[in-house]
Amino acid sequence: MSVVAISENLGSLGIEIGHALAASLGYKFAERDIISKAADRFGVDVARLSHAVEERPTLVDRLNTAQRRFAQYVEATVQEMAARDDIVLVGLASTIILAGMPHTLRVRVTAPEGRRAERVAQAQGLDPTAALDFVRQSDRERGGRVWFLYHVDLENPLLYDLVINTDRLEAEEGARLVQQALQHPRFRSTEASRLTMRDLSLVAQARGVLVADPATCSRSISVDCTDGVVSLGGRVEEWPVRRAAEQALGKVPGIREVRFLSPAAIEGPGSEGGRPDLHGEAHRWGGHGPSR
Repeated sequence: MSVVAISENLGSLGIEIGHALAASLGYKFAERDIISKAADRFGVDVARLSHAVEERPTLVDRLNTAQRRFAQYVEATVQEMAARDDIVLVGLASTIILAGMPHTLRVRVTAPEGRRAERVAQAQGLDPTAALDFVRQSDRERGGRVWFLYHVDLENPLLYDLVINTDRLEAEEGARLVQQALQHPRFRSTEASRLTMRDLSLVAQARGVLVADPATCSRSISVDCTDGVVSLGGRVEEWPVRRAAEQALGKVPGIREVRFLSPAAIEGPGSEGGRPDLHGEAHRWGGHGPSR
């Protein structure tokens, strides 16, 4: 009962290792479908979302707030999938997004660029020079995007629990190494670690829906969650913003209650007898949210 997040270079066999590992353990596998799931959930074009999280940012991208919003959509999707346990996630900065998460093994799969270029040339029918250029371009694109979004170097081995060089390894051998590492108790889920993962997933999903909502996207709103109770702080004093936040978060399965940490504005509907609530407000739902 674990979560495995794999970061890989083009031609490193990271995807193949992920597939082999998932098949051996009976786990779910996710890679490109993470983007399609995020795009479908948040109503974003798949191509735009893919560019925002996979390709090196242009100058225009760096000035465009939509890039970070799109990244938040992917983070919410990765966290949601990880909270379900028993899954192998490959790419899309999943190792960065899940840094510090309980029962999560973070793996880096790499190999010398010449070896990777050989594999790419064989798989795609490219000549050696074109394949090497393709590998180097891919490295620049992925590394540049991760640095832009998270300010970390993908090649830093300290970001990972396990680093595998596949220069002389096949995918099945790499999968066995990962499976062996999973035997350690720290990578086995417990009731407590699953609850932690669930709350962290709800935080990421809450942030995602808040940045997607026109009424809350421009607000600086802090989000925390304990046992399914989401607490919102920051600029949520106006009543229309509070109502919009409640409505947006009510669509997230697992959120039981929304609490506002900051005082409400004096003007607006009250919480009791028509009097405004000056000390924050809590909204509780039965089940997984309001009826809709």
